[in-house]
Formats: sequence, C-alpha cells, structure tokens
Amino acid sequence: MSRYWFGNQLSKRKELLYNLGAISSYSSMLIFLWHGIEMLVSQEPPKHTLVLYAGSSFFSILVMAPYKWDKKWMRIKTSVGILVFGVSLIIYLICASIY
Repeated sequence: MSRYWFGNQLSKRKELLYNLGAISSYSSMLIFLWHGIEMLVSQEPPKHTLVLYAGSSFFSILVMAPYKWDKKWMRIKTSVGILVFGVSLIIYLICASIY
C-alpha cells in the first residue's frame, strides 16, 4: 500500500522534483564560483583537484552542448554551466599562476 502511495505521489510531483533539482544544480554552480572568487580575494592558490574539476566540468558541458541545444531550458542550463565553470577555471588558473 505504501509503495503505491509513494509512486503515486512521485508521479504527481515530477515537475516540483525537477525544479528542486534544477535549483540545486544552479546553486551548486554558484557556490563553486563563489569559492573561486573567495580564493582570488584571499590570495590563496587552488588545489590541483579544484583546477582539474573545473576544467573537466567545463570541457564536459562544452562537448555535450550540441546534444542538449534543441530545448530552450537545456540551452539556458548549458550556457550557465559553460559561463560558471569557464569563469571558475579562469579564476583558478589566475590564482595558481599568481600565488
């Protein structure tokens, strides 16, 4: 009985769950950017893992962009991802070269 109720609730709330996931995705990208700006202001060098993560995320979003480009919201999400991870990568590379 509870399994049926849970499945029924999930199917009714698909849009809400998707929107919560999208908000979470955007907020995590902004937190990543915020961390890069904080490192730039505090003049800290980044760890190599951060630079690699930003670079690989930027590359994967860039390479997958043509596949997702046909839907309006995917264009927006992909554009935001490219912008945020690209700027974060640039900030981390600046921090790595200066500090």
